[in-house]
Amino acid sequence: METLAALDYLIIVGMLIVSALIGVFFAIRQQSVSDYFLGNRHMSVFPVAISLTATFISAITYLGTPAEVYIHGPKYGLMATLRTFVPIVIVYCFIPVFYRLKITTVYEYLEMRFNNTVRFLVLASEFVGGFIYMGIVVYTPALALSTVTGLNLTFSILAIGVVCTFYTSIGGIKAVIWTDVFQAFAMVIGAIIMIIAGTVSIGGPAEGWRRAAEGGRDHLVDFNIDPTIRLTFWSIYIGGTSFLIMIGGTKQSFVQRYLSCKSESDARMAAWVGMIGTAVMELLAVATGMTIFAYYHVCDPLTSGEISRADQIVPYFMMDIFQSVPGLPGLLISGAFCASLSSMSSVLNSIASIAGQDIVKTIWPDMTDATYSLVVKVISAVFGLVTIALAFLASVLGDVLQTALSIAGITGGPAFGVYILGLFVPRCNSKGAAVGMIGGTLVGLFLYLGSRFYPPISHRPPLSVEGCDALLNETSSSMYNDVATELFTVSDTNTVESVLSERPPGTAMFAISYLYLTTVNALVCVILGVVVSYVTSWNKPQKVDPKLLAPIIARSFISLVQDHEEKDKPPSPTDYLPLSKV
Repeated sequence: METLAALDYLIIVGMLIVSALIGVFFAIRQQSVSDYFLGNRHMSVFPVAISLTATFISAITYLGTPAEVYIHGPKYGLMATLRTFVPIVIVYCFIPVFYRLKITTVYEYLEMRFNNTVRFLVLASEFVGGFIYMGIVVYTPALALSTVTGLNLTFSILAIGVVCTFYTSIGGIKAVIWTDVFQAFAMVIGAIIMIIAGTVSIGGPAEGWRRAAEGGRDHLVDFNIDPTIRLTFWSIYIGGTSFLIMIGGTKQSFVQRYLSCKSESDARMAAWVGMIGTAVMELLAVATGMTIFAYYHVCDPLTSGEISRADQIVPYFMMDIFQSVPGLPGLLISGAFCASLSSMSSVLNSIASIAGQDIVKTIWPDMTDATYSLVVKVISAVFGLVTIALAFLASVLGDVLQTALSIAGITGGPAFGVYILGLFVPRCNSKGAAVGMIGGTLVGLFLYLGSRFYPPISHRPPLSVEGCDALLNETSSSMYNDVATELFTVSDTNTVESVLSERPPGTAMFAISYLYLTTVNALVCVILGVVVSYVTSWNKPQKVDPKLLAPIIARSFISLVQDHEEKDKPPSPTDYLPLSKV
């Protein structure tokens, strides 16, 4: 195992100190609770857009996406193309409603549109999903780095968790946004360095593509309609689109940034730039994975037993190729730490704002501004400590990219369905929204737990060890089998068919691609919401405020309301006069 030099540790510690000092700087300049949550709604486009990118690009992308590409090929890169049209839905259907309502959290909208019950059902689900997500983004790089570099696991988790909790709890949204800017540049620099160095070492892009084709990883798009195939055009464009709209349009960590902008037009621009930024980062992550595969195309460290998990491939590559350059491994590892810090701080700040605005303020509405500010900071610190504890438990969750998107589908999918009902189905009532939320969550949980008992098994291109100096021993062969099980992948198509044929009838539903979970759960919520609303009496058009509807729906809905009012208007005496008298 390669180890880090003193200079590497110095760079990592320096990055953590800079992040902490940014929090101190904004804590000193903080003026009010509004400043803490929304930066007094005076943030400009550039930092908000970069923060949106950094929030989305977590350690899951920095380490998990290259691992996904290394194992399965570059199909996941098609997700980047979704960023060209997904912002259209977000900026014209979601942002106008939330921004014009002048709310602090997106869950306040749910009480305005439905009732307190719906608000707290969605709130509880998002709390659970948020904490699990933060545990994953802290644990993932810590484990990968500790295994490959010798960096102590406990130190890594505590360093990320404590520093993030410190600057987030004292500095608020401004500290989170500006640390995101700093950390985003660290991530970009790290990815570019890895791609350039790897490409040069293998002899250029053309040689890299030749090796990818030789390894069966030159297939960019798969139009197969089978929903059990891990990555296809359809799973990415249907499931991926739902996932991105759900994340960018309804998650507090994103909506909070839109609400912090100076104007609605700035919020829209920030959403566009931020989403395009995530596309760039995602393409860099895909290029990193392809570069690493080309580098190890005849001596896979996973198969040979050098590493035990796919998400260790990036730090292993860092140490392998840059060990002779003092300080460079530390710089690249700082990028992984930054990926965790940016995502944890964003979710932690959003959860603290939720707890403050949706719980504390609801129970104690007359609390003074100073007391409220202190309470929220204490809540943020406590939630940070809970996240650190959960990070130590995240080891049971398996493949990080798949797990993260699956958890998002379970908790975020039904919540997304509730927002669809609120924004696009004017006559949906609170009973329908509540039942839809519960039903969608139960279906999502059922599918996820089923996939743990009957994991999807997908065909993957082969990994080679023909160029390794030593033959595989029994230990590494056994390890490879364990890894293949963990990833739920095999390289032999006949084996896939054999395993699936031996499973009990009815379990095929558990093999659905993880990308579809958000879509399925949201669809269940919407269908149940419409049916229950119809059975329990639709909302009367006059009872729904058009400001709570997506603009495209509100325009036609206002006409409908006017028609109803005209029909319900009592007749005037002149209505009964002969035409000649009128």
